Amino acid sequence: MLRRLIIRNFVLIHELTLDFNSSFTAITGETGSGKSILLNALGLIKGERADFSVIGPNDNRSIVEAHFKATEDITAWLNAKSLEPWEEIIVRREIHKDGKSRAFINDTPVTLQEMKALGEQLFIIHSQYNTLELKNQDYQLYLLDALASTQDEFASYTKGYLELSKRKAALSVKTQELALLESKMDYEQFILTEIQALNLGSLDYEELSRKLEIKEESQDLISDLSALISLSESPMLNELSSMAKTIERHEDKANSLQEIRTIIHEISTRFSELSYLSSKALQQLETSDSDEEEMLSLVDEFNRILNKHRLMSQEALMDMQVGLEGRVSELEELHVFISNEEAAIEQLEKELTHRAIQLNDNRKRALPHIEELIQSGLIALKLTGAQLWFNLIDTPDLNSRGKIELEMLFSGNKGMSPVPIQKAASGGELSRVMLLLQQLISTKLQMPSILFDEIDTGVSGEVAEKIGKLLKEMGQGRQLFAITHLPQVAAQAEHHLVVRKTEIDQRTQSTVSSLSPVERITEIARLMSGEVINDAAILNARKLLENNEI
Repeated sequence: MLRRLIIRNFVLIHELTLDFNSSFTAITGETGSGKSILLNALGLIKGERADFSVIGPNDNRSIVEAHFKATEDITAWLNAKSLEPWEEIIVRREIHKDGKSRAFINDTPVTLQEMKALGEQLFIIHSQYNTLELKNQDYQLYLLDALASTQDEFASYTKGYLELSKRKAALSVKTQELALLESKMDYEQFILTEIQALNLGSLDYEELSRKLEIKEESQDLISDLSALISLSESPMLNELSSMAKTIERHEDKANSLQEIRTIIHEISTRFSELSYLSSKALQQLETSDSDEEEMLSLVDEFNRILNKHRLMSQEALMDMQVGLEGRVSELEELHVFISNEEAAIEQLEKELTHRAIQLNDNRKRALPHIEELIQSGLIALKLTGAQLWFNLIDTPDLNSRGKIELEMLFSGNKGMSPVPIQKAASGGELSRVMLLLQQLISTKLQMPSILFDEIDTGVSGEVAEKIGKLLKEMGQGRQLFAITHLPQVAAQAEHHLVVRKTEIDQRTQSTVSSLSPVERITEIARLMSGEVINDAAILNARKLLENNEI
């Protein structure tokens, strides 16, 4: 409930503080007195776009501040937004001449989106232009669910439908990814097979290349070792051995022969060692490179693939292999994900279809009673020959409305075929239909405060009185304001505010004041007769108020 409204330096309002009551309050005033100023000020509190021309002449900023009664739902919303809950909810909007607009909830700066989200829960501004909502199928569905008490069911369905739509969209993206991967995979699989054949994890191609280089450099060494082996196996060693035996037989004839035999023996032994060591070294060189052709083939293939992909090292080729293997793995995982997700979506769609059918059945069961209430209300509002009903058309597939399409059909007169309401109802008819529907859903929902801006435009006489009674009835359970020019409507209100334009300190200003019972008689009389208020108008105003037990 709106408890207080404070306006400073806003258009023609210098400074204004209004305290409000619950139930039905009428707001009247002459044309141009500034009733729309209140409307625009509350629009700022609802997060509407700022018009900097509203800043008055007394300061470089305009301030609009509204105090609302806190409820459990609003407190929970504030806590969810990390905003401190107070006993009252204070919403403030500041508009500065430098082009800045600031929003506050309980003195904490917030975004306009947050202010707008809170404003939608605090109060509704409904003008004659909002009757265009009746032509919107989503709004028609909102009305139907409110009247059929299926809002919770529809909210649950909507949550599931949004999840289904989101998962279908995500699955479509994944399916496209899969198609793209598969289109590339044949070639990439060929490349991967080539790289895997190199066995990069087990072979060091840099080391293999180094060995091949050593092999080329060691050809001279092999030749020298072979020459040493040939030398150590020459016939001269056999001759030395024969000589040693001859000297051995004659060494007793001269001491020096023994020394010669020793030297010959040492020479033979050293040559034998030279032959052994040279053979061993040669064998090592030849056996370590016995797979030279295989090594050369591997290195050539490695270099070919390296050059093919314009890479510079084995590490770079290994990174490429990891990437290709990752894409292969990704492809396999993507196949599994898509398969699982298709099954999950199919199951979710079955569940949603079942819920949609139940939802639609509940809506259809409620229709006769809803249409009876509407027909009774239309008669009360002097639309006796009019008919209004909801036409539900089943659809083969799920949609955002629950496997149905909806048309609100209207016929303004008896004997006329009903057509979609956007093609049939006049402005005055739409206003009365909207007011009736608002009254009906207000009995179903815990609605916030409502401000009707000239919802009674285009009617008079008995119809105006009916509208006044309907507004009074709506005001029994909630706070309701109505900006009106009709005495029949204003007389039904429990409270009455009047907007006047006056000249203060040589400046035109708008003021708003609450009327006493005696002042109400005068204002109702003005609404009846215009500027010149005569005794007859006063008498009629008094009777009108007495008839409405005010």
